[in-house]
Amino acid sequence: MNFNRSIFYLFLNILILVGLICFSSYRYRQQKKVKVKVEFTKKPLLLNDSLVNKLLTQKLEARSILNEDSLDLNMLEYQLKTVPELEKVEIFVTPKRELVFELTERKPLFKVIADRLFYSDINGVLFPYKKFDSINFPQFVSSSSSHSLDTTAILIDKLYKDSFLSREIKSMYKQNNQYIIDLKSYNFHVILGKPNNLKEKIKKLKVFCAYKNSQDSTKKYKKINLSYNNQVVASTQ
Repeated sequence: MNFNRSIFYLFLNILILVGLICFSSYRYRQQKKVKVKVEFTKKPLLLNDSLVNKLLTQKLEARSILNEDSLDLNMLEYQLKTVPELEKVEIFVTPKRELVFELTERKPLFKVIADRLFYSDINGVLFPYKKFDSINFPQFVSSSSSHSLDTTAILIDKLYKDSFLSREIKSMYKQNNQYIIDLKSYNFHVILGKPNNLKEKIKKLKVFCAYKNSQDSTKKYKKINLSYNNQVVASTQ
């Protein structure tokens, strides 16, 4: 009888010990948990906190996010950099055990019409298109989304620094290695040619448009060519 009682107490003490160990482990994990905080360096246009949190749960394991001991910040950063809308990702843990995701969103510069719709930033990097009713972006028509757009992005950025063109550029495409622009207020195609001598070409275009408005409003031009030195070649054909 005493033997059975000893076995019972031994078993009970083992259960209590295991329970204490589990409880201590649980309390330790709770203390080591970190809170996730998402911050954008600028007001986001394409993403938001809830969407980023959703991306985090899709791409990352919850344990690695919540447990400070198992955090791999390099892995988290690498995973988030696969999100095409993000240009820059910085991740760090604060003294208050907050896991902070500091995100810089790519800024759309123009819309790309290829096999499907994209945005491009100033570096020519493509990312998914999202429609905005309040913002109109110039569009570039390309035969393929695999073509490099870094030169095009630099060109559009330079053209958009001119106040007239920032209002007027509707779309652009390349033909025979020359850039061609369509404007909002004029029906003719503008053959810009290669992306050089831009100041001179912009000046010639503005002079021609002013002349068209004031003295030659009835003539129907189909295209004007800015690629020649010191002249604008206009054609009705």
